[in-house]
Amino acid sequence: LWRRFCHQAEAAESENSRYYIRIGVAFVRAKNVSVSQALYDELIYYGKYAPTYPKAPCQIPPKGTVVQGYANADPATEMTLFRADGDKELVMAFPGTSSLQDFLTDVSATLVPYVSPGVNCSACQIHKGVLTSWNNIQPQAKKVLDDAIAAYPSYKFKIVGHSLGGALTKLAYTSFAGQGYKVAAAYSYGEFRTGNPATSDMVDKLSGNTDQNQGPYHRITHADDGVPQVLTTQQGFRHSRTEYWFSIGADPTITYRCYGQEPSDCNNSQLAVGVFGINAAHVFYPGVNVTGCGGFTPS
Repeated sequence: LWRRFCHQAEAAESENSRYYIRIGVAFVRAKNVSVSQALYDELIYYGKYAPTYPKAPCQIPPKGTVVQGYANADPATEMTLFRADGDKELVMAFPGTSSLQDFLTDVSATLVPYVSPGVNCSACQIHKGVLTSWNNIQPQAKKVLDDAIAAYPSYKFKIVGHSLGGALTKLAYTSFAGQGYKVAAAYSYGEFRTGNPATSDMVDKLSGNTDQNQGPYHRITHADDGVPQVLTTQQGFRHSRTEYWFSIGADPTITYRCYGQEPSDCNNSQLAVGVFGINAAHVFYPGVNVTGCGGFTPS
């Protein structure tokens, strides 16, 4: 475990060294900065759509929402589409799963060509297990979304997920945005690395996330959560932007916006101790209620 951590820390520092040279010009990589109260509230709010181990369909919708539709391709791949009339939003939520360990340790954790609706990137490779899960549920998810958009064309569309659901959030965002859907925002909590550098670059280009523009894709990490670290850059994986790190508690002054794809001063700076990366920091994210369907107070 210590050897793996040291390798990762070294890779993160290499990727995100403070000093870069581009076209003969040296500049300083920005350090992490505390988020605003408004952004903090946003990260907490959408985390409530991403409980850890529910079963679709959601039987008790989050307060102020209704279940617009759901998809269930297999026990490890579930999706609920919530309609929030007060916010005028359609929120596609992917929960985590008790089978996360299998996705992190078995043969499904290999990189394969990224072949999926909306993706056109010959150099891109993606986590085999997550790709299979997404491609299995994608037709159902698309139909549920299309029906909802037809009924509520003025509503914004957002995507949320935690753990394995966080990884599925990335593939859903890439697929829908790549097919021309207007995805207002995506919030991925505790996402493990899912693709190679070409995939991360493609996602950043699609979202418009840069160090100068935080963009609509929010990759949220927490304290020493080991899951974002468990599949390493040495294995060919890389995160995409933009990381937001709940460092040691739930407060905007210690919640940070991070810079680069692999920031060395956010989650990567922590020694994550746990079984295959799964520890208390992974399960208990600020805002993510692990006991309720949808995480809000029941209607």
